[in-house]
Amino acid sequence: MTPATIPWTGDDEADRLLATDANALLIGFVLDQQVPVQKAFSGPRVLQERLGHLDPVRIAEMDPEAFVAICC
Repeated sequence: MTPATIPWTGDDEADRLLATDANALLIGFVLDQQVPVQKAFSGPRVLQERLGHLDPVRIAEMDPEAFVAICC
């Protein structure tokens, strides 16, 4: 059974995304090596808002400069 949320960010939508999207959780773990936990695990929600998805294939196919611009 999948939990409804993973309460790591203090943001209900971000916590729900972590619990329902394995790519979001993976991205959060990668970011966790760079920034504090709450910021890291809120990152996937921000990316999803900016990109409209968290599809790793589509992200990998992006122009690197365009991806950096979205992240900034």
